[in-house]
Parts: sequence; C-alpha cells; structure tokens
Amino acid sequence: MQAIIEDKATEPGFTNSVVFNLVMRRNPDLCKGVVEAALGFELSKISYIETEKTIQPKLTSRNVRLDVVAKADGKMIDIEMQVAYEPSLARRARYYESAMDTDALKSGIPYHELPESYVIFFCKGAPFGKGCAERRFAMMDALHPTENMALDDGRTVVVLSAGNWAEAESPSLSRLLKYIHTGNVDDGSDDLTSRLENAVRELREDEDNMGYMTLAEQLEILERTADEQLAEKDEQLAEQRRQLAEKEEQIGRGQSIKELAVRLISEGRGEEFMEAASDDAAMERLLNDGE
Repeated sequence: MQAIIEDKATEPGFTNSVVFNLVMRRNPDLCKGVVEAALGFELSKISYIETEKTIQPKLTSRNVRLDVVAKADGKMIDIEMQVAYEPSLARRARYYESAMDTDALKSGIPYHELPESYVIFFCKGAPFGKGCAERRFAMMDALHPTENMALDDGRTVVVLSAGNWAEAESPSLSRLLKYIHTGNVDDGSDDLTSRLENAVRELREDEDNMGYMTLAEQLEILERTADEQLAEKDEQLAEQRRQLAEKEEQIGRGQSIKELAVRLISEGRGEEFMEAASDDAAMERLLNDGE
C-alpha cells in the first residue's frame, strides 16, 4: 500500500487532539488502560465513549467541548489532552465538572444518583513546576486542614505532568507520561504505550479512512470543519441571544406600561392613558415622565 506519510517528524502523534480522540474512541481497551493508569485503580470495563462532546448548560452559558468522555463502573470520566500551557486550568476543570453534572442529572433525578466524576488532564509539560508527576484534587475542609476531612461529593480532578514522568510512582503511569512527553516508546516495550503507538500508526496507514490524503491534510480539514461548525453555532447562539434580549425588552416594556396604567388611573388620568395607547410617541413620553 502506498505510504501515506513518509516524514515521521511531520506526523501528528498521540497528543494531537484529533489523533487522541480517534484512538480513544476506536479502542475502548486502550481508553480503559489510559484511564486506569491515570486513576491508579482497575475498571471492569468502559461502557461508553464519546469524543468532542459539547455541553451547553443553558442558552446564555459558555459551551464546553470535552475531548473524551467515558463511562465506567458508574463513573463519569473526562479525559483531556492539554498540550499548550493553560493558566486557568483549575477554573476550567471546575467548569468541566459542573457541565458534566448538569448533563448527567436530568430533571426529577435525586441528587444521590449523581455519579462520581473524574476530570483528568494529561499535560505535556509541568503546570505545577518540577518534582511531581501526579496531583489529585478533591473538596476538603479548609477550616480544619489537619483533620484531612473530605466533603465526599464524588468529584476528583487529576492533573498529570508528562514533563515530570520520571517522578511518577506507578511504572505504568511513568511510561505513559514519558510517551506523551517525548512521543517515543522504549525499545522492546510491550505495555500500554506500545499498543497506543501501534494504534496511532494504524490510524495513519488506514487507507479506508484517509485515502491517499496525508493524515496532516485530513486533520487540517477536520479542524477547519470543526471551526466552521463552531462559528456557525456561535452565530446561531448570537441570534438566539438577540431574540431573547428582544423578548425580555418587550416583556419589560409591557410591565412598565401596565404599571403606568395603574398609576395614571389612580391619579384620575385614565383617559390620558387611553389616548396614549394608540400613539406610540405619546406612550413613550408618559413612560419617560414616570422615570
């Protein structure tokens, strides 16, 4: 078969957003292995995987596009590949978790059925500096820190620093973080990272999906299409917000006219209001006089 990409230096690897999402979605076993390495415990199975999941809690809220959302053993798991430095990583994690909660807890479902949630950030660098490869954050009692009491609300944020891969306590996590940081798999390795790299290579060579187009060209088209779709969605949301604002303005004006009518009638000026009801300019003058 014709080689699709010949220069490895230009090939998008596992940390590329599109490649990462495709590999995770098409290979539940690899997604399970990545999650287990990140969380430090085993899962029975991944029951659901969705990539590029968009959540918009309400019309006027900022929408969220999650890289990979998985469900396993009753847990909601968001897996994010963070290549660039993100100064608002903590607030971003907070918003992601709240969006997942809103999406999971439908109307009428009691709070105790809200599943455990994990937001996992694989950071190619070291967002918290050197010396630590893994940090886990949960809600704790800030007033009595020595008691180490957790709120037990089921939320956990895991931030993994690939730049500190050598500091990871778990060998499997260390190898995974090294692969993310360097893009290389150790010779002779037969663990999760080698299987991930094989999946990436298969993706590049998949002629049925890529044709004679390079993966880089395919990614460019996919990303451009995604940008166009987002731009179109933004336009639709802007129009919806405009219509909502217009409706709110109409409601507000109606309320003001109602209050004006009550006031004028109480002042014995009901006839003046009735005349203004058929004259927009006169009504505006009455409304402005009352301000």
